[in-house]
Amino acid sequence: MKIAISTDTSSTINLDLAKKLGIKVFPLNVIVNGEEFLDGISIDQKKLEEDMRAGKVIKTSTPPPMDVVSYFEKLFNEGYDHVIHFTISSKLSSMNTLFNNLTNEHFNGKVTVIDSYNLSMVMLSHVLFAYEEVQKETPVETIVKLLEERKNDYKVSFVPENLTALKNGGRISPAVAALGNMIGLKPVLVLEDGALDKDSMTRNVKKALGDNIASYAEAYPISKYDYTIVSFNGNEDLVNHIIKDINKFFPDYKVHVEPVAINICAHCGPGTVGVIVSPRINDNSINYYFDLV
Repeated sequence: MKIAISTDTSSTINLDLAKKLGIKVFPLNVIVNGEEFLDGISIDQKKLEEDMRAGKVIKTSTPPPMDVVSYFEKLFNEGYDHVIHFTISSKLSSMNTLFNNLTNEHFNGKVTVIDSYNLSMVMLSHVLFAYEEVQKETPVETIVKLLEERKNDYKVSFVPENLTALKNGGRISPAVAALGNMIGLKPVLVLEDGALDKDSMTRNVKKALGDNIASYAEAYPISKYDYTIVSFNGNEDLVNHIIKDINKFFPDYKVHVEPVAINICAHCGPGTVGVIVSPRINDNSINYYFDLV
């Protein structure tokens, strides 16, 4: 059976890496002042940052149903017998429901839609894990079972530069945003059980993320996990400080700085920086794949 591994761009997979491995990528959309752009095709982080800092209205939405159907039809026309497709956590988006409904209606069990329960680097680790299992000719049912076992094995925490984007997206009130921005308070956001939650508020982002790294280090050793920094035009001094914090516990570990998924950027805003701990991909570190491109 010829199986395709597929993901949307919320996994932040490098498109050159995806092409090299043969992983298929569905571009999600971002709407700027009413105009639709496709992630990685007609918009990137730099343009989104410029638009957000210019005060443009940023929205995200699910793709048109026929675009989804056409995407999978193209894959089957390329000779694939089955597709394993990953979506961002169903607790963050309706994407999983949309893809499940459409593929069940149009493709009669030929598409397995996986709720990653996550985003960015953890979602990407699931995608690459499934890719390796397909290379080993592991049956689809077994891959799904293995993915279920690793879904809740992660840590994610990040801090936005300010509360403006969260206010613009309707996630906090204008009054709370104005007060928080005035006194310099920022939320420390965490992903737990597939959903975003506020862990605490801080004025000292370096200390907040450093404390989180310290709490992760013993339970999540680099023999079994990868540590990645994610940044949406984050402060360079802050990013370098977090790298040093990780290297306090893992001195020889190469820390990669990767993008935040654009559909998350649209809600948290420029200046967002975070730490993601993801399970290693079989015997490989996710760094192995970063180093391929």
